[in-house]
Amino acid sequence: MAKLSLFPTRNPSARAAAHRAMAKSALFSDSSAAVRLKRYNHHIEKARAFEAEQVHNRRSRLMQAYDTLRAENAEVSQ
Repeated sequence: MAKLSLFPTRNPSARAAAHRAMAKSALFSDSSAAVRLKRYNHHIEKARAFEAEQVHNRRSRLMQAYDTLRAENAEVSQ
């Protein structure tokens, strides 16, 4: 069975932006200040997690490319 998702996109940047928008709207909702702050903090944490995931993925791809280039250079110099 397919997993249903609130955000069908797999792009962490888009998901982070969506959570930032939800965080901003939580501040202006018709709720108590404690509830609004709790919702805001929840969405900001999620946005930061998606952004950290994106940085990790980029760093991993760069390290993979670096390792590939080092291996190719090692073969050429032998």
